[in-house]
Amino acid sequence: MRRQIWAGLTVAGLALSLAGCEWWFSFGSDDDDDEGRLTLALADAPVDDLAALTVTVLGVELKPDGDDSVTFIDDAPREIDLLSLQNGTTATLIDDEDVPADDYDWVRLILSDDGDAHTAEGRDGGTYSVVVPASFESGLRVDADFSLDEGDAIALTLDFDVRRSLYASSGVAADYELRPTLRLVENDNVGAIVGTVDSSTLIQTACDTPQDYAGLVYVYEGGNVTPNDLGGVPEPMVTAVVSDADNPGTYTYYAGLLPAGDYTVSYSCDRDDLEVDESLSFRVPVSVAVRAGVERELNLDGT
Repeated sequence: MRRQIWAGLTVAGLALSLAGCEWWFSFGSDDDDDEGRLTLALADAPVDDLAALTVTVLGVELKPDGDDSVTFIDDAPREIDLLSLQNGTTATLIDDEDVPADDYDWVRLILSDDGDAHTAEGRDGGTYSVVVPASFESGLRVDADFSLDEGDAIALTLDFDVRRSLYASSGVAADYELRPTLRLVENDNVGAIVGTVDSSTLIQTACDTPQDYAGLVYVYEGGNVTPNDLGGVPEPMVTAVVSDADNPGTYTYYAGLLPAGDYTVSYSCDRDDLEVDESLSFRVPVSVAVRAGVERELNLDGT
């Protein structure tokens, strides 16, 4: 990926400027003393009904507090299957590049606005069209709230929450609408909760057809939280699919990119519709602490 500066350029204008061109712009000074180095990766977690969700990424824009925005653009648009970026797997967007040493206001993921740039593949084998409505282009920007000192390096991950972002289309332009929900974390400050969900005491008693849907693990910020559905209050910070795909009969989950702190973990096999306020049946809420750099094992059962 090549470093660019496109101060004040709109996403639409950027997409037009990229056609057939390869650009490189450097900072105005050759003095590296006022710079640090930044690495940015993209991650996601699986959803239930899709086998793939491919988006076309043009680049990333960052806004230092005291300077013009800095944009990193690929030599060619990149097609990234978001659903392949799970359980710690990421796609690198910026690889140890120079950026201004500053406090940062926001980060923007730049997606193509071509009509066929994004697609979804269903578990039924069908391929479906996906659009990003113009009214949600601002949703591609996430508050940054990080600082980079001169000569230092920082590694960040942009969590693209597909479960909160993908909706059945309300129009005829596409099958799905992508209304992006993003979360930015500093890699040195996050951990994960991983474990199993017991088949005999939870899966078989809670799920009508576990071979089709084995539920979700819900992770809420704070200890002793009363669980609620997606879109409710409180809303989970992370949801993790429960699956035995890797080892039939053994159901596992992975909830990653969690800032260090206290959390409440619960499980439900009720299907959760983001657009509906539901009363789900939650099981075994457990309070757990997460430490940075540590995968905390938490096995859930109904006893």
